[in-house]
Amino acid sequence: MQSQLSQFERHQLDVIARVTPHAMAGHLLNTTVQAVALAGAIPSAQLIVWCLYSYSIGLLLLYRHVRGRGHVPRSFERAARRATIYALLLALPWGSMSALYLGALAHDEELILVALAVGMAASGTVLLSALPAAAFAYMSGILIPGAIKCLLLVNQKGYLLLGVLAVSYWWFLAALITKVTREIRERKQADVALNESEAELQEALTAGHVVAFTWDPKTALSRRSQNAPQILGLEPQEGVGRSNDFLARVHRQDRGCLTAQMAALSPENPSYLACFRFIRPDGQEIWLEETGKAEFDAQHRYVRLKGLTRDITERKRAEERQRLLIRELDHRVKNALASVATVAQRTREGSGSMDEFLQVFDGRIQSMANAHALLSRNHWHGVSLADVVDSELAPYVGAGSVVAGGPEVMLTAEATQPIAIVLHELVTNASKYGALTSPQGRITVRWELPHEHAQAGLELEWIESGGPPCRIPNQPGYGTRAIRSLIPYELEGTVDLAFAADGVRCKIELPAKCIGKNARPADAARELNAAGLSGARLSAAPSP
Repeated sequence: MQSQLSQFERHQLDVIARVTPHAMAGHLLNTTVQAVALAGAIPSAQLIVWCLYSYSIGLLLLYRHVRGRGHVPRSFERAARRATIYALLLALPWGSMSALYLGALAHDEELILVALAVGMAASGTVLLSALPAAAFAYMSGILIPGAIKCLLLVNQKGYLLLGVLAVSYWWFLAALITKVTREIRERKQADVALNESEAELQEALTAGHVVAFTWDPKTALSRRSQNAPQILGLEPQEGVGRSNDFLARVHRQDRGCLTAQMAALSPENPSYLACFRFIRPDGQEIWLEETGKAEFDAQHRYVRLKGLTRDITERKRAEERQRLLIRELDHRVKNALASVATVAQRTREGSGSMDEFLQVFDGRIQSMANAHALLSRNHWHGVSLADVVDSELAPYVGAGSVVAGGPEVMLTAEATQPIAIVLHELVTNASKYGALTSPQGRITVRWELPHEHAQAGLELEWIESGGPPCRIPNQPGYGTRAIRSLIPYELEGTVDLAFAADGVRCKIELPAKCIGKNARPADAARELNAAGLSGARLSAAPSP
């Protein structure tokens, strides 16, 4: 389980860990001095027990310190309680010695005992100041037993004064510990506030897909915010590293420009803005935008560089899509204008009068506009063949004059305009010379997918019947030429146009590339019936 210690708590425990060997060495040395000074003055058995206990506690703590080196406690409170218990165990032999032998030793020996006890209390309090509870327990364990004996049990004026001094000294150290405790609490509160602020900053950086960084020109080390692994794909330990490690992942075509901008920083020009491609460790290429500002001291020496790095891949992709759309729009507009110019030229060549030209030209332009509107409505992803047939036939037909139907087929964007033009020329010819000029005239439009597979191609058939006898034109006009050549030229399909005695027949075969992916087999065909819907959208009816 990962340790949950704050940075300040880690610092407190680190201080204790660093001073522990020195404190234990002092404890063992003072125990030795005390044993030598009291040898012969107290029973040897008691002195040996006291020395063994004092040495054992000191050596045990040294052993635990060496064994636990590098180990970070999971709980600061648990570590502080353990340190407090150890402090009481260390203070116990000194406190017991004072309580047992003050008033019963020679003057010189008591002075040594008091001096060593006071020194141990003071030094221990200072060394344990990072853990106030442990310092208080240690200091109290040494001073209070002797003070109680001097004040209550030894009926001598000098010892009474010594007891008062011990209590005063204890009070002074307690006040010092209280002050340290308050400062530690304030530092902890500031640490908590700093951590909360840091957490909020990290959340804001993560939400904004922004990585904060600093770079030290002296050490060439850079440090990045905690969300760097998430955005840049770096390992957590790579948040701190040399700037060259980061630059090595910048796309080689962008690296030179970025390094040149950073090298040009000066007190007069301290900032830069750069966009570049970055190769993540997983191989993914992303776009980054980086803003940096250099800091200089009073002597114009380069001190540090601070900045922000954003993930702008989606923005770059959107810009690229916009460029592609603009390029595509430009291409389509040019093609549309070229088509309009061609249609105008061919229509003028086949028209006998200006009125005839305007009428025919308007119809052809309107057909192109309708097909364009269908494509635009579907975002240029293709158009249903039924919608194209509907758009071209509905303005011309009367009740019962047209039957159209077939499977659900989606034409590609490239195939929509040519099919619309061919259907327009067929229906225009039928309205002028063919089936639509007679009340008994009838047009049948059928299409099918021959092999019940959407990618097998498409067959579309136009059949006129019930109209006047069909005559073969002496000289093919623009409409006839468009019907016969547009599909083969633009879509690589085939067209079989026949002027039969009972009416015009036209069979069109389109390759699979003209058909979208969502075509349905023939058993899902729908019937389009124009009964009473002239000038409106053809309605759907079940297939016969």
